[in-house]
Order: sequence, then C-alpha cells, then structure tokens
Amino acid sequence: MSAAVLYRWRLKPGCETAFEAAWAEGTRHIHRECGSYGAVLHRGEDGLYWSYAAWPSDEVRKTCFADHDWFSRDCFTTMQACIEERFEEIRLDVSHDALTERGPACTVPTLTTDRLLLRPLVLDDAAALYPALSDETTMRYWSRGPLESVEAARDYLRGSIGSSTVRAWAITLPGDPKDALGWVVLIDHKPGIAETGYIIRPDARRKGYVREAVARVLDFAFGEQGLRRVFADTDPDNAGSIAVATGLGFTLEGRLRGQWETHIGVRDSLIFGLLCAEWRGGARS
Repeated sequence: MSAAVLYRWRLKPGCETAFEAAWAEGTRHIHRECGSYGAVLHRGEDGLYWSYAAWPSDEVRKTCFADHDWFSRDCFTTMQACIEERFEEIRLDVSHDALTERGPACTVPTLTTDRLLLRPLVLDDAAALYPALSDETTMRYWSRGPLESVEAARDYLRGSIGSSTVRAWAITLPGDPKDALGWVVLIDHKPGIAETGYIIRPDARRKGYVREAVARVLDFAFGEQGLRRVFADTDPDNAGSIAVATGLGFTLEGRLRGQWETHIGVRDSLIFGLLCAEWRGGARS
C-alpha cells in the first residue's frame, strides 16, 4: 500500500526563499535516490509551510532515511537553519490517489538520430528496462542496488515520469519503438543548468547507443532549451559512464569526496561539465 507523510514547519522571519530552494533540492535528491513518488510544498494562510510526501510504501520511506545521512547535506542543513518550529509528522496510508492522473509537467519531445528513436519514457517501459535495473553490474555504481521485481522498476520509473524537473527519454530503435533499451534524462537544477544521466540494458551495450542518444539530448538541451551548462555526476570507478562523458567533450571539473552513501558504501563523485559554447564549438564531433 502506498504511504504518505505530512510535515509542518514554522520558519524564521525572512527565510522563506532559502527554505523553499533547499526543500526543492532535497526533495529532488530523495526522489532520485530512493524512488519516492515526490512531494508538494504548500504555504498556509497562517504562514506555516506544509509538505505532502508520497512513497511506494512506508518500508521504502524508512529504508531511505536509514540508509542515507540526509541531514549532513548542505540543502538539508539550510532547511534546518530556516526552521523556527517543527511540528510532529503525520503518517498516512493512501487509500485513493487521483494525483496519478496528472499529465507530465515537462514537455518531452520525440528525438531522432541516425539509428535511434528517443521517445518519452513511460511506466510500461518497466518490463523492458528491468534487465538493466536488476543487473548487478549495471547498478553497481547507481544510487541504489539492483531492483527485485518489475513492479519495483515501475515504482522507480515514477520518479522520472510526470515530473516538473525531469525530462526522460527511452532509447529505442525505430523498428521497435516499444522496446526500451535504456534511457537518457535531463534534470533541471537552476535556470540554464541541467544534469544528464543515462543507463543501458546489458544486451544493448558496446553499440554506441548511449553516446548517440546523449549527443542528441545535448543538441536539444543547448538548442531548443537554451541551456548554458549540462553536467554529469558519476562514480570514479564507473568507467563506462566516464567514457561517455569524456567522449562527448565533458570536462572533469572536480571530485566531491564522500558525496554519496550507497549500497556499496560511501562513494566519491566526479563532476563533468559541458558548456553550450563548447558543444557548439565542436565537442560533439
């Protein structure tokens, strides 16, 4: 059964903007790393802030907070500094969810390359993508370990479908557009800046599909979207992901030590960045 939590906070005067930005960043991390269904932030007439967060189950929620040291991260530290009074959480079991009927907030256009068709990711792609999401090698450097079922894969995909900050494309072949070989995402971080991420099924590796798909998404990001910067966050030992980023002209900008707490332990993170001028200047070749 799906679960939800209601949170309430009274903020210190003048902290509203900082709190809202920190809440949005923190919610995005939880959404991506734990497979939550997302959250909504409201401000009441009395000035109190309310947040409604939905989860596949209360067990998933508890595991997320047990496995991650969220409150050591900057965005959560900022949130805590803004709070004057915190009220007791209210846990709910969801008996009916009409919110799932909403259409995607982000427009995800269909894109094509010489060999590929990139279409919007849908929940029905879970079965096709399960071989990637359940594969120990593929998921080793992911933010969580291999998934145990197609239904778990569906729950995981919900984090990228219908989001107001994530555009997700299924990587397919034109002759079989229903068979998702992997995906590419663009995640909004702030105006003009987005993060990209990608995954591919084991049977579709070493064919250049990921590089080709990400290149097309970068054309869209720097073209139609008008972004100035796209970055990728990868584990230092994830040779495949690093090869894609460097092959497309991304520059290694830094190493964040102890950035992620994952199923294989605390991991460093490498940040690769690419600017619009670099892409237009020939990084795509």
